[in-house]
Order: sequence, then C-alpha cells, then structure tokens
Amino acid sequence: MANPIVSRTELAVGGKPMSVQGTVRKTAFLLGVSAVSALGFFFFILSGGINTSLAIMIAFGSMFGAFGLGLFMAFKPMKARSLAAPYAILEGLFLGGVSYMFMSFEPTIPATALAATFVTAAVMLGLYRSGLIKVTEKFRSIMMSAVFAIMLLYLVQWGFVMFGSSLPFLFDGGMIAVGFSLFVVLIASFSLLLDFDNIERGVAMGVSDDFEWIYSVGVLATLVWMYFEFMRLLSYLQD
Repeated sequence: MANPIVSRTELAVGGKPMSVQGTVRKTAFLLGVSAVSALGFFFFILSGGINTSLAIMIAFGSMFGAFGLGLFMAFKPMKARSLAAPYAILEGLFLGGVSYMFMSFEPTIPATALAATFVTAAVMLGLYRSGLIKVTEKFRSIMMSAVFAIMLLYLVQWGFVMFGSSLPFLFDGGMIAVGFSLFVVLIASFSLLLDFDNIERGVAMGVSDDFEWIYSVGVLATLVWMYFEFMRLLSYLQD
C-alpha cells in the first residue's frame, strides 16, 4: 500500500538520477513477475497439485513475508534492487492463493476485481496528471493516517482470527462491513496519488536511479492492496 514503503524512503542524491520512465519500466517488470507467480500458483492449486487449506496458508504466509520484506526495504532502500523481485514473487503467491479462494465464492470475482483495479489506476493517474486532485501536505497527512489506521485494524482482526473470532460488524459481510470495505477501496485508490507524487518528487530532487526500485515496490504494493480490497468488496456484494 502506498505507503510506508515509499513514504519512509531515505532519499539519496548522486549518480545517475532517477526518471519516470525508468520507474515505469521497473514497475512493469515487477508486475510481470507478480503476474507469473500468481498465475503459476493459481493453476497449480486448480490442477489439484496442493490442497486448498495449505494453499491459503502459503498465500497468507507470503503476504506476511512480503509485508516484512517491504518494511525492511523501507528502512534499507538500497537493498530494493536485489529484494524487489523476491518481493514481487511473494506478492504473486498471495494473489494466486486469494484469487482462488475468492473464485470459490463466485467465479467472476477475480477477473472483475482485476479489471476494476486497472481501470481505477488509470483514472487516478488521469486525475493526478490533470491536476484535479493535488497532493498537498495536508492530503498526504490524512492519507497516511488513514492507511496506518486500516493497517492497525487488520492486525487486530488477524489477532481475532487466530482465536477463531472476528471484529464485530467490520468483516461479517453486513452493511457496515460493505461500507467499511468501500472506504478501504477508496483509501487504497487515493494512495496511488501518493505513489505518483513520491515519484515526481524523487525525480525533481535528482534522486539516484537505484531508488526507482523502491518506488516501483510501492506502486506494486498499492495495486495488490487495491485488487485484494476489490475482491473482498465484491464478495460482500455477492452475498
């Protein structure tokens, strides 16, 4: 998500400066790695190569692994050059597993969520480039507060899940859960604006092109978050 990974990056100026084009190429590469990993794991599950319970455990284990790796790169951004691809693979395993899980609820959910994710990303890019939405310091502060609050709620929810329970109302598929899920989708979508602004700031500051990797990881994290939240919202609406 957009994101502690990018916002905490310690920028360094020197060497060949980063560019928007270079960041886009690296982002496309990481998206490709995640897609291959996700599709491979998805069809491996579908073919019966692994039972569903173990697949879901691997998927969410990969999610926590990716989260930990992302935090490490946030504090050690120069390591992103070598860790970005493993991070993308972990995100792909997560996507493949949860896509299979949601497809078992309703076969159209993954494809619909994927389309919604890329359409939303295109709309956010258009809004950012047009200047209709400006990333001010106030906007950045509000968004980061919302992201951290959501992350905290998710951590609490995982604690409840480990004891066979759940936070009341927010994850039960009722109207409050639908409203909360829609709110999270909006926050995830607007987080892309922070990613775009972070990239432009890095370019304007003449940051080393080594940091294109950490910015690309941030964009990938946001897109994965959006896709998952779209699937969760669609599963609620199906119910």
